Amino acid sequence: MSDPKFKALGLAAALKISCFGAALSLLSSIAVAQGIQQTKGDYQDKFRQLDEVLPTPNVYRNAAGQPGHEYWQQKVDYDIDVILNEETHSIQGTESISYQNNSPDTLNYLWLQLDQNRFRNDSIAQLSETFNRSSPEPGSPARVSLGQLREIQYMEEAELGYDIQSVVDAAGNALNHTIVGTLMRVDLARALRPGASVDFKIDYSYNIVNGDVIGPRAGYEHFADEGENGNTIYALAQWFPRLVAYTDYEGWTNKEFLGSGEFTLEFGDYEVAMTVPADHIVAATGELENANQVLTDEQRRRLREAETAERPILIVTPEEALANEAEGTNETKTWRFSAENVRDFAWSSSRKYIWDAKGYRQEGAEQELVVAMSFWPKEGGDLWAKYSTESVIHTLEVYSRFSFDYPYPTAQSVNIGFVGGMEYPMITFNGPRTTLQDDGSRTYTLAEKRFLIGVVIHEVGHFYFPMIVNSDERQWTWMDEGINSYLDGVAGREWDAEIPWGVEPRYIVDYMVSSNQVPVMTQSDSVLRLGPNAYSKPATALNILRET
Repeated sequence: MSDPKFKALGLAAALKISCFGAALSLLSSIAVAQGIQQTKGDYQDKFRQLDEVLPTPNVYRNAAGQPGHEYWQQKVDYDIDVILNEETHSIQGTESISYQNNSPDTLNYLWLQLDQNRFRNDSIAQLSETFNRSSPEPGSPARVSLGQLREIQYMEEAELGYDIQSVVDAAGNALNHTIVGTLMRVDLARALRPGASVDFKIDYSYNIVNGDVIGPRAGYEHFADEGENGNTIYALAQWFPRLVAYTDYEGWTNKEFLGSGEFTLEFGDYEVAMTVPADHIVAATGELENANQVLTDEQRRRLREAETAERPILIVTPEEALANEAEGTNETKTWRFSAENVRDFAWSSSRKYIWDAKGYRQEGAEQELVVAMSFWPKEGGDLWAKYSTESVIHTLEVYSRFSFDYPYPTAQSVNIGFVGGMEYPMITFNGPRTTLQDDGSRTYTLAEKRFLIGVVIHEVGHFYFPMIVNSDERQWTWMDEGINSYLDGVAGREWDAEIPWGVEPRYIVDYMVSSNQVPVMTQSDSVLRLGPNAYSKPATALNILRET
């Protein structure tokens, strides 16, 4: 039997040893923690080796960044019938979707984007919206502009967002679906195995956003001046439920759309029929399939002539556009477009459009003939007639030389007053216009001319980055805006070397010495000062690399 004294001593010794061990453990943890705290981020450690931060190669992506021997991507085909109601400014659509599962995974459900839902009052985008409130002096009350108040009132009163009326399979059986903000999950009746496809159909409608009030990426522009007869220009983008991309590195890229940053989507083929007022002219992604039903014989002749013309040919003349503006109609026409291997589809419709075109030939390219086109109302004036289509062609020439041949049959620039500049496959929306003078003439300044040329170059450049490369701007904003800004600077200098195109190093100095900077590898919803960070900084860096 042991002496109780020794038991007590043993317990005390054990306690000391235990405390000593705990102290060592704590010191070790502190040392590790301090080591972690001292580790710099990839963007701060200028001498860190790239192979430490680059992703590990796999069967889908090799070490050179190229597709691996087992690379795959999904394919989604759309057949859409849509009716544009000019009286109610609304869309009624039916889309038939064919989804091809090329992944090695079995899918039990599909995710779709419902971008129009960001305008709903209960959307995350609206609930988290902030306005730029300016205060003239420190301590004085902040101010909200009349335009901001008008936008708030409009968003509260308008009934916006998708009305999903039905989701059914190929046999007409209802499919369970769940809408979460700007996303919808469709549960499949049976699992979609690798290599298999599934067909389903969606009926939907929505009220088109008034672009004059909130300045979105797409919407309608109303002309209320005397003699306009209630004319409208429609810019239709992000206008139908679209499949979310499913990738090997992220799975479903189902990020909520808050309004900032574009999207990555699946490539596929489109057949789209738009029923619009009979006097409207339609510009759209792809090629017009029924010109004999929607254009006059003379307009079709002009379009054929434009393919080999030395200068842009008017397809719809200013006189014809003015006649359309004045008359109006209750009749409708259906325009049919097809597009192959594109990631999205956008269009515009108006009776106000003047339309010109000119062919551009890419010698030796698979798509040898590209028809460059522009659509604008009379408010665009000679500014658009002289420079828009020529700027489109100039962009194709420069970008194809520095990257790859343009693979599509058309490239279009469309004048939308409330859009500064926005791009979709084969079609861009661009804002600059002429100024109406007291004598009724329309003029433009040198700055407005440069603005139009610059915005067309930039937006048409987006045909390459990201519309073909298909990067995800919501996650890596700089990868298309930065690369595109660099190349549009190259194209701009080739157009006119005297114009300051904004990607020279001197234009980024103030930002680079400012506070509150974030890495370029920041998702679009979190970027501070989007312009310098996503556009100018990477463009300037690429320009420095080119010159050193």
